Amino acid sequence: MATYLISLEQRTKCDFSDLDKKIRNLSEIAPVNPVKYVWILHSIQNSEEIRDALLAHIHAKDSLFVIHIHADDWASWNVHKNTEVWLNKDVI
Repeated sequence: MATYLISLEQRTKCDFSDLDKKIRNLSEIAPVNPVKYVWILHSIQNSEEIRDALLAHIHAKDSLFVIHIHADDWASWNVHKNTEVWLNKDVI
């Protein structure tokens, strides 16, 4: 499994609860939300497959960014505590 960062720029007033559910279903390990509209997850799918799976859950005017990351080198400030725990515990 690889680690991915997903970021959404909301340009509409859509409800993203379906998007959040879909992101959570892409991984066996629950992803984390370090900041609003940013998720970090482990997945066996690649960036394009993740993007394609999420497109049906966003508006055409919104922006979506998916990137494979190396979660063993990171730093944060004032993010949700569960993010730090997740990254320290679940780095693959």
